[in-house]
Amino acid sequence: MFFGISLNALKIAGGLIIASSGFALLTGEFSKHKGMKKDKVQKDINSRSEISLTPLAIPMIAGPGSISLLIAYNQEFKGINNILIILGAIIVSTILIYFILKSSFYIVKALGASGINALSRIIGFIVIAIGVEFISSSLVSILNIA
Repeated sequence: MFFGISLNALKIAGGLIIASSGFALLTGEFSKHKGMKKDKVQKDINSRSEISLTPLAIPMIAGPGSISLLIAYNQEFKGINNILIILGAIIVSTILIYFILKSSFYIVKALGASGINALSRIIGFIVIAIGVEFISSSLVSILNIA
C-alpha cells in the first residue's frame, strides 16, 4: 500500500493516464491534451530555444504515468537486485532521452511533418497498449482470473 492506495488501484490509475496520453498521440490531439494550446503556454514555448524544457517533454517523461509505474514496480519487485535493475533502466532511459531530445532538431528535419505525424500515431498505439496492459494485469489480479 502507498498512501493507503492498493498497488492494483495505482496500476489502474497509471494505466488510464498512460492510455489517455496514447489516445492523444494517436488522434493528433497531444498538444491540446497536455494544455499546449493555451496562449500563455504558446508564448512560453516560442520564447524558449529548447523544446525539451517546455511543458511538452516534461509531463510525458516524468508525469503521473511514469511516477505511478515506478511506485508500482517498487512495491512489486523487492530486493536489492531488482532495485538495481530498475535503477539501471532509469539511468539508461535518462541517457537515451537526453540524446533523443538533444538530436530532436535533426530527427524533425529528417522525418518532416508527415513523418513526425506518422511516428506519433505509431508511438501512440504502443503507449495505449502499455496502458491497457497495466489495467488488464491489475484487473486480473483483483478478480483473481488468470
